[in-house]
Amino acid sequence: MRFAVGQAFESIADGRQAVIAEIRDDGRAGLLRFLDNGQVQWVLWAQFLNSEKWIPIGMKEAAN
Repeated sequence: MRFAVGQAFESIADGRQAVIAEIRDDGRAGLLRFLDNGQVQWVLWAQFLNSEKWIPIGMKEAAN
């Protein structure tokens, strides 16, 4: 799986939400835009997935 523009995620640690605003390297890198303050951060899909700190919004029920 890779990032796609418009994907939304929520932190399981603090409830922060972010949306993928841009992608690079065929979706292997994504620019997270945090909804609470507008800050952005590039993340790599493999590291993001392995951190287990973020879940796709709409998947909360499946994670519990």
